Amino acid sequence: MPARTPTPAATTREDVLTAFRRDSLLAAARRVFGARGFDEATVDAIAAEAQVAKGTVYLYFPSKLAIYEAAFSSGLDELTRRTDARVREAATPREAIHAFIDERVQYFQAHPDYFKLYVVEVGRQLTDRTPRKSGCRDAFGAHTRVLRDVLARAVASGALRDVDPAAAAMAVFDITRGLVARRVLSRARSDAAAEVAFLTDLMWTGLSPTSVPAGSAP
Repeated sequence: MPARTPTPAATTREDVLTAFRRDSLLAAARRVFGARGFDEATVDAIAAEAQVAKGTVYLYFPSKLAIYEAAFSSGLDELTRRTDARVREAATPREAIHAFIDERVQYFQAHPDYFKLYVVEVGRQLTDRTPRKSGCRDAFGAHTRVLRDVLARAVASGALRDVDPAAAAMAVFDITRGLVARRVLSRARSDAAAEVAFLTDLMWTGLSPTSVPAGSAP
């Protein structure tokens, strides 16, 4: 007889409660680390932000560094999932670029403390010889992979001019990060939708095929 496939264990009420508590702790940790930085943040502050006893934090994480790693990585995973889903739903390459920019702007505006944490960690990965293993080293490639694939198909079909899809996706990534930094760190009140549309137009104009012969006046 063929071997039976093991039946997945049912999710219990305790499992749900544990996941909820862990997520609540990570959300509190992102706020504290974003506001204070790693060195100034304390487990006491995270516990107070989460409205739990300090000992409760240690039931889930063995150290401040472990909380930091989990807080950063979980935020990164959520951002990647949301961005990838929006890009995959796009009907055209232009809509994919718009979706990528718009989702990241929305996410970081809703989580400004996490953006501060994100910026610090990106800088640490670029400058430290022994960066913390937070997953940020792989963030650039992971965050642009789906967009890169969309742009690669567009280049192959002639919908975009002959550019390196990975470089084009990274250009969208970089220009989006600049917009987010200006809006989040300066608390801009200008219309985010209009700025996202402007950046989309800017990138599309640079990537779309042109009918102007090389060497001709613009």
